[in-house]
Amino acid sequence: MYFLLVRRRVNGVAIPSDQLRTIRPLKADIHIGDHHSEVLGRVATQAWVFNPTPGPDIIPRLLDAKVNGMAQLGMNITGMEEIDGVIYAQSWWCRAE
Repeated sequence: MYFLLVRRRVNGVAIPSDQLRTIRPLKADIHIGDHHSEVLGRVATQAWVFNPTPGPDIIPRLLDAKVNGMAQLGMNITGMEEIDGVIYAQSWWCRAE
């Protein structure tokens, strides 16, 4: 399903609210499902931006993803992302187009 996605953290550190408003959202086809994670070494609920072309993910996947808030115009998904071998907290604000 397509949403306008804003990543709410950089290397695990929350982006201040006033700066979040200035971030240009990514138009993204978001998928959520349970798949094996090589990083975690087990099955994990993952959220990712669908990439119709061969190649890496557009942005790092959310591991142990959980929808922790939802309303008429959007949802918030939290989890962890792996960047250069380090796992950081991450949150995506996904709003309807």
